[in-house]
This record gives sequence, structure tokens and C-alpha cells, in this order.
Amino acid sequence: MSATLSAREKKKLDDRHEKILEELVKQPGNSACADCKASGPRWASHNLGIFLCISCAGIHRCLGTHISKVKSINLDTWTPEQIQNMINWGNANTNQFFNPHPEKHPIPLDSKYANSLRCNFTGKVREANLKLLF
Repeated sequence: MSATLSAREKKKLDDRHEKILEELVKQPGNSACADCKASGPRWASHNLGIFLCISCAGIHRCLGTHISKVKSINLDTWTPEQIQNMINWGNANTNQFFNPHPEKHPIPLDSKYANSLRCNFTGKVREANLKLLF
């Protein structure tokens, strides 16, 4: 079998991934933006495993791709590993890991705070990645 997928196989895989993401975004906790709680998120940070609204996706893009890797749920192509990370984490698990006390540390919802967020989450992202590896 060839290491590369045919166009037909790639389309089939993309359709399967989109269906999985559509089901995941309907689950409790994922049906609202992980950051601002707006309903109907259409974007995701695949390395953090969260679903986002378009505004918060823009903030995550400002954080840099070493912190948050943002994709559209239905416009971008996803790898099986990215889909699996979304399945493994989800909004509730990720928010519990990164910010277990949101009442003490509310998420700033303005892109001007992206630099401070970047500093605060860099260590946590490394910790989360190590946790997944071991």
C-alpha cells in the first residue's frame, strides 16, 4: 500500500474528520467557546484540544503557534493526531488543567493581553505535552 493517500481516500478521511469534529462540538462543554463561553464555536486549538469562537480564535493566533495552533472546524484539513487530541482533551478538561480556579484567574478576552497570556501558559503547555507523552 502506498504511503500517500489518493485524492479519493484523502476526501473520505477529511469528511470523516469533519464529522467527528461536528459531533465533538455538540458535546456538553464543547458547545460553547472554551474562553468566552459564546455558543456555537467554529474554530479550535488542536494542540490545546479546545473549541473557540472566531474572536477567541484570533486571540489564540496572537499567542503564537508554539502556544496555540488554531484551525477551522470545517474549512481546514486535520490529521488523525489532531483529531485524537481534540477527543482526548475537550474544553472542560483543558480548562480544568490550565485554569482550575477561573473565579480567581479570569481569562482576559482582549488581544492586547496576548503577551502576558503567552508567558503564563508556556510552562503549562510544556507540562501538558509531557503529561501526554508519559
